[in-house]
Amino acid sequence: MIIFYSTDIIENRIKLRGDEHHHCTKVLRNQAGAQISVTDGKGHMFLSEIVQTNKLETLCRIIEINTQPLPEPLPSIAISLLKNPARLEWFVEKAVEIGIGEIILFQSGRTEKKSVNTERIEKLMIAAMKQSLNLYLPQCTILKCFEDLISESHKFTGKYIAWCGTDTIHLQDIRHKNESNILLIGPEGDFTKEETDIAVHNGFQLVSLGSTRLRTETAGVVGLTMMHY
Repeated sequence: MIIFYSTDIIENRIKLRGDEHHHCTKVLRNQAGAQISVTDGKGHMFLSEIVQTNKLETLCRIIEINTQPLPEPLPSIAISLLKNPARLEWFVEKAVEIGIGEIILFQSGRTEKKSVNTERIEKLMIAAMKQSLNLYLPQCTILKCFEDLISESHKFTGKYIAWCGTDTIHLQDIRHKNESNILLIGPEGDFTKEETDIAVHNGFQLVSLGSTRLRTETAGVVGLTMMHY
């Protein structure tokens, strides 16, 4: 099943632009009269008929609307920017496929990468949402420092920080699935002791993701899976 994405919806009309328009008309060669499925990333699936196409956009008429219930609550992951963009993009893609409420990208004291291609990340999230037949597009937040991350975390009930040190509890043993959970994943060199102290002071629990040492992006996927199952 092929799904298109658009938020340009007015009454019973939907417009596809950019990559979605190109894929619909140039790649798949859909023309006026063809029926396609479009989501707004907010849980709605619109069965639509193409009314008109031109060089810039595809205009569709909504025939039927179906709604996908939101599985509540979805866990969230805050993950440090990575030196290798491809590894971060891999995590984003897999996290959306598994199911995630919010992805928070941040810089900590040991983060080497100081920028992120937000347009690229958004495109990856949309593609992963459509590929997994999920009608909800997760929120993506970009934060510039660890202190902003701590402030942002107050909206969550279950707060955990992955830590490579000793005397930590396994995440699976303490996480509560029905809470609004967030897990912090540090950079290649892990969080600093000062950062973990700040996190604990603000209600985070230090947790282990297992006995093996994981790459940052792998830790994100493992932690997300644990909070799901």
